[in-house]
Amino acid sequence: IDNERRRRSPRLLSQQNAKSITSSTYEENSNNNNKTNNDDANLINKTKKRKSKVAPKKKASSTKGNKRSKPEDKNINRDKFLPRQREEELKVLYSNLQVIGVDEAGRGPLAGPVVAAAAIIPTNIVGVTDSKKITKEEDRELLYKKIVSSPYARWSVAIVDAKRIDEINILQATLQAMSMAASSLIRRSQYNGKIAKDATSKVDGCYVVCSSNDSSGEPILESNKNQDENQNEEYFALIDGNKIPKDLPCRSEAMVKGDSREFSIAAASILAKVTRDRLMHEYDIEYPEYELSRHKGYPTAVHMAKVRLLGATTIHRRSFAPLKHMIFDDNGKIIEDNN
Repeated sequence: IDNERRRRSPRLLSQQNAKSITSSTYEENSNNNNKTNNDDANLINKTKKRKSKVAPKKKASSTKGNKRSKPEDKNINRDKFLPRQREEELKVLYSNLQVIGVDEAGRGPLAGPVVAAAAIIPTNIVGVTDSKKITKEEDRELLYKKIVSSPYARWSVAIVDAKRIDEINILQATLQAMSMAASSLIRRSQYNGKIAKDATSKVDGCYVVCSSNDSSGEPILESNKNQDENQNEEYFALIDGNKIPKDLPCRSEAMVKGDSREFSIAAASILAKVTRDRLMHEYDIEYPEYELSRHKGYPTAVHMAKVRLLGATTIHRRSFAPLKHMIFDDNGKIIEDNN
């Protein structure tokens, strides 16, 4: 028995030692794992904290960048002008060439004329761009004055009234206005249509207003107006849109969205827009109940309500919906509304 005990005792001892070692090792590993897990958790928390600290900085810097960029973009639009890319290309192809920009204003309104302008503006003028992008009327007025008083500027605006629009439709009336403006600009002395001194509501029918400046930007006197017509000059018209009038007296090409791409067309768009707005202000005095200065003849809810209440004036386009579905008496009062 004693020998058996002695024989087994080392095994028991080793088992006991193994259990002790395993237990201590497990506890140590467990402690190490817990420590590792705690270290990992602390590392993750520190990383999150770092990210949370860094993220707002990035966001803040981005926001600050946006705040800085907005005024710069506005300054770019305000302090620059459109290029003359196509104009310069044409002047390489043709010698002694004058490039005319042509654009219109007032195709969509329910009342008032459609106005087209043709312009040769040699001087670059800061701020000249598509008139539709110049939202303030006073800014358009300021640019208009700069354009018409610039050195060697030559320009013409053509007014086609509502009666003519109803006769031939708005597209043909617009093309006619463009042709009138370009023709009177190129050969004013040979122009056979009506030429008025100013664009005003007092002038009836279709007519043009022309002007040209000397080297100091002063208008050339009536007695000397033929002097600016150089018979050796070639002309090329850049027309805003996708259609060209058939009877233009010079080479031409259409340029879609040209009023936002080419300087000369943008200058013409400002001349046409301001001329028409001025006319609508005058018509507002004649027909104050329609509030024409407010909407410039466009078919707003206010304008349509006034038409249904008061009828149509002589400057309303009867071929435009919803007027074309109405029957009027001689005074413009609505007899029947088929809308």
